[in-house]
Amino acid sequence: MTNQELLDHCETNVEREGVIVFTDDQLRDMTPENIEAIRSRFGARTLMQLPQHEITFFEWLKEADPAVWNDIWANDERPYLVSLAFLTDFSGSNASTGQFVICDLVSVDNYFFSPNLLLDKESTDFVEAVRERFTQRSSMTPGQLLTLEASVGNVDIWHFAYRYNIDLALAKRAVATLVEDRILLHVTDAEHLAQYFDVG
Repeated sequence: MTNQELLDHCETNVEREGVIVFTDDQLRDMTPENIEAIRSRFGARTLMQLPQHEITFFEWLKEADPAVWNDIWANDERPYLVSLAFLTDFSGSNASTGQFVICDLVSVDNYFFSPNLLLDKESTDFVEAVRERFTQRSSMTPGQLLTLEASVGNVDIWHFAYRYNIDLALAKRAVATLVEDRILLHVTDAEHLAQYFDVG
């Protein structure tokens, strides 16, 4: 779609619904130029609906860990709306895999991990061994998989468990083991967690 077609789509959505809803095809085909045009016109205060794959995830979360779902969405009259600032996370090459990463929970513990939360000295050899297992397509434990994910980017335990179909309790036990083995730092408080990553 051209910039103008997307802008017209957004304008119509905002006038009718007050928020923007993109189709999966629109998100997949969106270019950086499209994104810039949309952001310039509507700004970060405009809300967009999460893509369908993320809505499906959050509907799973509502059943799997209701306290977490409530922490994120219970106060919202209409859940699954986020700032247009997140558009890049869900468009182009990120269209089918983009995640609204859970990292600022207030009433329950956060389980967010990133390369910054790997303990340098202790984790280096472990991460290398895990990457070798991955390269050789060897079987991996939940803890090894989580370490691999955290070594390349941001991951929360709920998206991780959902994606790999791992029981949440088992995934959280893997975190406890990694913390005990001094591979991973687990910062549960959102305010302290913000020091370890860029939320922007």
